[in-house]
Amino acid sequence: MGVIKHDKKSILIDSGLDADAGKKILKILEENGLSPKIIINTHSHADHCGGNSYIKEKTGALIYASEIEAELIQAPYLEPFYLFSGAAPPKYLKNRFLMAPPSIVDNVLKSTDEYLLNDKIRIVRMPGHSPNQIGIESENVLFCADSVFSEDVLKKHKIPFCTDVEKQKTTLAFLKNSKYTYYIPCHAEPTDNIVPLADANLRAMTEIEDSILEILREKKTTEDIIKSLCKKYEIEVKDIQQYYLTNTTVLAYLSALNETQKLKMGIDGNMLYWERV
Repeated sequence: MGVIKHDKKSILIDSGLDADAGKKILKILEENGLSPKIIINTHSHADHCGGNSYIKEKTGALIYASEIEAELIQAPYLEPFYLFSGAAPPKYLKNRFLMAPPSIVDNVLKSTDEYLLNDKIRIVRMPGHSPNQIGIESENVLFCADSVFSEDVLKKHKIPFCTDVEKQKTTLAFLKNSKYTYYIPCHAEPTDNIVPLADANLRAMTEIEDSILEILREKKTTEDIIKSLCKKYEIEVKDIQQYYLTNTTVLAYLSALNETQKLKMGIDGNMLYWERV
């Protein structure tokens, strides 16, 4: 989470997982003589917007979020709903890690919106990890949300969550070419040089794509591909939630490889198959 001081008020960048996180945030702000005026959510995942409801109730802070992400923040049921292919999700997906408490978004940021508060805060588009993730720039510091992961996170999770592979690559390329004084990612340490981290994430993505192409020397179903990838990366899927997060990410890679004409998809024996072009 981030804080930008604005007079005696503050602007929060994300709000944590739940009400407990919200309580801690308000305590820290109060100790520093600050009160939240605005919460800007970088995206709709519960660990970034779960404290919204509590903070808004206690302070009246206004909530800002981008299009698409705002809909998910206001209707958290949509998160497990889309993970379960648009069908009513089972109870295993309806938990606090996938469904934050709902909160009303007071200002939906459109694609044409670039600045807030008299040009003091710039909205930076960073889609890929989620459909319409944004970063926030202030005084040449970039809060870059989940656009990059630390090398430790990459080693631990191996196939980090992503909804759009090509947009994620574009976001990482933007970071590599940017010149901010300081970068503050949510799942890595703050840094004044984002290039090594962006490169590590791009390498991980390339390795996943190459692994999928290697697996598809003969046509396979999505579940066959997931099983083979997990074996290659020594991943043990331990619960339903992990399975569906992995499934969505693998589908993002398959879709991207299909769009770049490296894979084709088809139906055989009432089953969906993928194969190399």
